[in-house]
Amino acid sequence: MRPDGHVAFKLTWVYGKNGPFTSPCTAEGRNTNISVERKVWCSQRQNDCYKVHAAGNDGGPVRGSPCYDVDAFRDWAFSGGVHHNGPLRGRPIPVRFATKGKLAFLTSKRFDAKESDRLVLGFFEITDLRVSGGQWVSGETGVRVSNSSLHDAPRFWKFYRQSGGPRWGSGLFRYMSDGQALKLKGALMKAAGRG
Repeated sequence: MRPDGHVAFKLTWVYGKNGPFTSPCTAEGRNTNISVERKVWCSQRQNDCYKVHAAGNDGGPVRGSPCYDVDAFRDWAFSGGVHHNGPLRGRPIPVRFATKGKLAFLTSKRFDAKESDRLVLGFFEITDLRVSGGQWVSGETGVRVSNSSLHDAPRFWKFYRQSGGPRWGSGLFRYMSDGQALKLKGALMKAAGRG
């Protein structure tokens, strides 16, 4: 059965200066995402955060856009990523069933949170699908739960069910049904003070 066209993305938690996703990772965030969690992209030698970390991890946030996660809420876009290993290395991972007019949700969790406590931090309506250094799903504007209201953010696994319970594993996205997406949108609007 073909999915309904909604998608949820797994973002790496960005430990910014003023809270999650307000800037590229701080030194604490780089240490957590590279040394503790060994996040795939964070740990790649060509990543600017990795370069700063390998050079002693001094200073504040890395300038620019070292990862998809940092810009997700500014650009209202995210990618399915690229293969990091094997014969498909460097090739985009297609988000085949994302559909214009449907919803894309941005989820994340701190390293010390259980997977069952994964937060949904925002969403946008999909207005564009493109391939450029990965397959991108983007929108024009979106809704985000503020850093000060994260305790009200919906928990992803209360809206999305799969066999085996709350576990994300590899891959940056999951497809969602119309019913799941509409319920999650309502909860997120409420948490963002817009519903």
